[in-house]
Amino acid sequence: MRFVIKLILTITLLFTSKFTYSDNIPAPSENAEIELLQVIDYMRNGQNEKALIVAAELSKNYPNEKALIVAAELSKNYPNFKLGKIIYADLLSSYLQKKPMFSSNSQDKELIDLKNEAKARINFNSIYKKKDLLPRSIIQLSKDTPYAFLIELSKSRLYLVKNKNGIPEVISDFYVSIGKEGFNKKTSGDNKTPVGVYNITSYLIDEDLPELYGEGAYPINYPNTWDKKNKNTGYGIWIHGVPRDVYSRPPLSSEGCVVTSNHTLRKLEKYIAIGKTPVILVEKVNWIKRNVWHQNKNIANEIIFEWKDTWESLDPHEFISQHSIDFSSDKHNFEERVAHILRIIKNKTYIKVKIENLNLFYYPQNQDLILSDFRQHYESNNFKTSLNKKLFWKKEKDGIWRILHEDT
Repeated sequence: MRFVIKLILTITLLFTSKFTYSDNIPAPSENAEIELLQVIDYMRNGQNEKALIVAAELSKNYPNEKALIVAAELSKNYPNFKLGKIIYADLLSSYLQKKPMFSSNSQDKELIDLKNEAKARINFNSIYKKKDLLPRSIIQLSKDTPYAFLIELSKSRLYLVKNKNGIPEVISDFYVSIGKEGFNKKTSGDNKTPVGVYNITSYLIDEDLPELYGEGAYPINYPNTWDKKNKNTGYGIWIHGVPRDVYSRPPLSSEGCVVTSNHTLRKLEKYIAIGKTPVILVEKVNWIKRNVWHQNKNIANEIIFEWKDTWESLDPHEFISQHSIDFSSDKHNFEERVAHILRIIKNKTYIKVKIENLNLFYYPQNQDLILSDFRQHYESNNFKTSLNKKLFWKKEKDGIWRILHEDT
């Protein structure tokens, strides 16, 4: 369906009030007829990206009758897609040399919402497809994490990221709606979508949900440990669908949830592992070259494995030096952590630490903050345990990365 919205680019927002017709329009070529049939075929088979590519070229070369035929077909095939109906109405108005709705100054809220949705879809530029770029936010995905969702809140876009031999490559993207007041959630009821790194915690089936949430919902663990440290409040942030009488919602329309079309939600289902799939919510994706990404990955791994080696060395002072004086956890502040380390290590003859399923992220809105999320296996002469651990590493003024926060 993204094709539908891209059609607006060539037909409404770019041409709008200047878009008129005459008897001098060249007759459509045989190639144009073939292209039109291709577009419709792609639409019917859900191959939206291919439909988009062909339709963009089609509407550029044959902006009149061809675009009108395509829009009519879309309006018929997707009767609950309001934006598609507006497109068709605008094309018909233009064909009759009347003023299109998208070029009007109407203050009708529904029309304004549709315009905003059109802009969000049209203005999106899939730069990652044109250049060999990777998202900076995702430093490393473990073998246990085959997919992740990266959501660019300022562009209403969800990127499906595949772990290709450890490299986070975007394989598809989808339009989404977010909180009606935008993003960077701080308080309960502020109608904003949070920024941070989360996990999908469960699946709520269609039958147990009000119609508002569409064909299902995937709650995420907001507020997470970093939110709680920063006293961010609220609850009930989900990725969910839409009521069946609509196809999609405007960019800013939820109470903080990430909302997709039901069609998109069904597509995403097979990539979700409950409790494991990361959801990274960022204001803007920072796309970086592969060589830079590899450098970041090496630095982050050096940080975490130096911490492991120092712990195993039984040198309490070196181990303490890897903690920020602003350190916090659910049990300790810095002074309490120092006392704990000194007390524990003096009774050890050896410590062995094994790290598994290591995921690494640059934490959103924090240029010099790395989240390491992993499974830790700990063994000493008098104690043995395994647990999930999150360490937040801050690059401090002296250039050294130290643990700012710990969650187990």
